[in-house]
Amino acid sequence: MRELLVVLNTRAQSFLKRVFELRWQTVVQNISSLLIFGGFAVAVFLVARFATDYLITEAHIGLFLFHRFLSMLLYVFFVTVNVGNMIVAFSTLYKSQEVNFLMSLPISHAKIFLIKFVDNFFYSSSTLTLLGLAMLLGYGSFFDLPWYYYFFVMFFIMLPFMLIAAILAITTLMLLIKLGTRIGFRLLLVLVLCVYSGGVYLYFNATNPMSLVEDVMKLWPNVNEYMGYLDPPFVKVLPNHWVAEFLYWSLHGEYARALPYFSMLFLTMLGLIALAGLMARRFYYESWLAIADLQAGRPAISGKTRSLFASSSFLKASFLKRSFLKPHWDVLVKRDLSLFLREPSQWLHLLLMVVLLGMFLVSLATLKLTFEQPAMQATAFMIIFMFNGFLIASIALRFVFPTVSLEGDAFWCVRTSPTQLSKLYWYKVVTALVGVGVVAEFLSFVSVFLFRQDASLALVSAIIIFFVTLTLTGLNVGAGSYFAMYKERNPIRVASSQGASLTFLASMLYLTVVVTLSLIPLNNYFTTWHAADGFSIRWALMPLAVIAIISSVIFAFSTRVGLRAIRNDSR
Repeated sequence: MRELLVVLNTRAQSFLKRVFELRWQTVVQNISSLLIFGGFAVAVFLVARFATDYLITEAHIGLFLFHRFLSMLLYVFFVTVNVGNMIVAFSTLYKSQEVNFLMSLPISHAKIFLIKFVDNFFYSSSTLTLLGLAMLLGYGSFFDLPWYYYFFVMFFIMLPFMLIAAILAITTLMLLIKLGTRIGFRLLLVLVLCVYSGGVYLYFNATNPMSLVEDVMKLWPNVNEYMGYLDPPFVKVLPNHWVAEFLYWSLHGEYARALPYFSMLFLTMLGLIALAGLMARRFYYESWLAIADLQAGRPAISGKTRSLFASSSFLKASFLKRSFLKPHWDVLVKRDLSLFLREPSQWLHLLLMVVLLGMFLVSLATLKLTFEQPAMQATAFMIIFMFNGFLIASIALRFVFPTVSLEGDAFWCVRTSPTQLSKLYWYKVVTALVGVGVVAEFLSFVSVFLFRQDASLALVSAIIIFFVTLTLTGLNVGAGSYFAMYKERNPIRVASSQGASLTFLASMLYLTVVVTLSLIPLNNYFTTWHAADGFSIRWALMPLAVIAIISSVIFAFSTRVGLRAIRNDSR
């Protein structure tokens, strides 16, 4: 226990020293972080308060249906925390240089696992914790809940809820690595993707929100009655259901009925902590050795498995062949592609993004969004657009933001090559813009087509998505250059850093502005579409012009900051 406390104390001192470092750049960064994180929290609080007020007061959906919607939102939150911890943990627990150092010390493997688990949890879940706290405050302020209620729910309900998701992710990762050494990682990857995508699909298929609304509204005006018989049986064993049920019964003051759900959350968390400790003693060192063997290229497993973690032979041979690109651009493209395929966390995360994208489109296709009111149609369309923007921002943050940092200590090679730094910067902007743009426009076209087969709406959406992609790409390349971490070899940790969090929150603020500018014209469009057979696309000209100006200004400013930063770093 003494060794564990020493390591944790060292980590805490390092964090405090980094936060309170008296350098102007650090001070400005910390103040900017406080302002942006604070602004983001306030915005989430206001959105949660407005949504709660609208659904309860205006839409009159009742507390039961409201908490069922909240349960679905918590399910998405649970899966996000789970997948995020699993992906980050692969690098934190198995590919970190600190783990290699700790393994050489007289510290038990279980203590090393505990140290890195705590590090991984706070590193990957801090932003989500802020999001959950802001939503809880918005929810509670509508019902005028006392201050101690927030404290109890945050630390004794939401924290166990998130820890359950994180511990399941870590223990599952250890088992997957152990299983992968036997059946091969390719087959294992397919099985994992099928399990996660199938689980999400089955959950939302069983708890179809549209069917639930129809069943509840049949009992109008008695929508505030408890209708638990509408819940599918398997939902009652999920942690998100326990949280929603606790909030529902505690809101009614029936704490005796809320206590069992609190007990299930807390006891499940304690049981999983004990299970994780036992599994760490049994499997962590073995799984760490398996990954170390793969990285060292030793044939400890099989040739097929090793090829999954190594660059393909055709990429090695491709460096000897000429392409239609100029020589220096040809080398950069092949180098980046080779580095991408050689890093498992890169393409694994890409596959995860593709799966989430597919699940979103399938879910959108199964929902029958047939609203008669123009305002509801405009709101539904903007929710879909906002989710599209969130996916684009997530892809840009994960794959575009770390591109400059991944140059690493070998950046001097690029600096001494006959390639200007400005051209290198624009190469990263253009390649990122093409990659993200293809995904964004495809997502925009398919989602609009599933919502409504309207050429004008699809055209306007495609134009807005183009400016969104341009802005988010420029913002992530520029901020990634300004907050570059050349010593960090793990792209996931770069994308989870403080600078990355600031960039993501700035992206969310920009998307909020875009949605706000588009909501009123879209409402007028749907009103005109219902009122007459013909309509003019002039409704979109003004918001498109404003969005284009704002996007161009942000892109130009980000490019200037990024070019200046990359030149300064190369000196």
